[in-house]
Amino acid sequence: MKARVAASVVLALGVAIGTAGCNLIAPQETTRINQSTSFGVEGDVGQIHIRNAYLVAQGDQFRLIATFVNSTDSSQTLTIEPNGSSADTQSLHVDAGAPTVIGPDDYLQWNGFNIAKGSLFPVFFTYGSEAGVTLNVPVLTGDFSINSTLTPTPVPTSTDTSTPTPTPSS
Repeated sequence: MKARVAASVVLALGVAIGTAGCNLIAPQETTRINQSTSFGVEGDVGQIHIRNAYLVAQGDQFRLIATFVNSTDSSQTLTIEPNGSSADTQSLHVDAGAPTVIGPDDYLQWNGFNIAKGSLFPVFFTYGSEAGVTLNVPVLTGDFSINSTLTPTPVPTSTDTSTPTPTPSS
């Protein structure tokens, strides 16, 4: 009788371990908090975390779309340089403790860059005395419905509105 009980216990343990599969020793992916996103790239500058960063381009203009999470105790001013060009630097105020999203309502736009859609474009991020990080950010278009409202605002071009001066006829 004791042999039957022992065999049943061993069999039950064998079935439990066998059906547990890899979950017994491998970590579950669904328990990870920081998942990579589908469009953009991620990176960290000191204690500012850059999430889902990508560019939406149209013509020679592009907008940066991203979420920034500042895990410091105070607000920081993030400096963003496309292609390492300090002449085109823009700044972004990132509050402490809350995500700062730049996208449909608030955005950063650059003009005069000829970048290929579908490519990766280097963007440098830094703040304070942090060394900074360069991320190769994907360049997308407004063709995806999720990006259709994120395309850059065209820069108005000047048009000649002068009236020609008539020349006397001979």
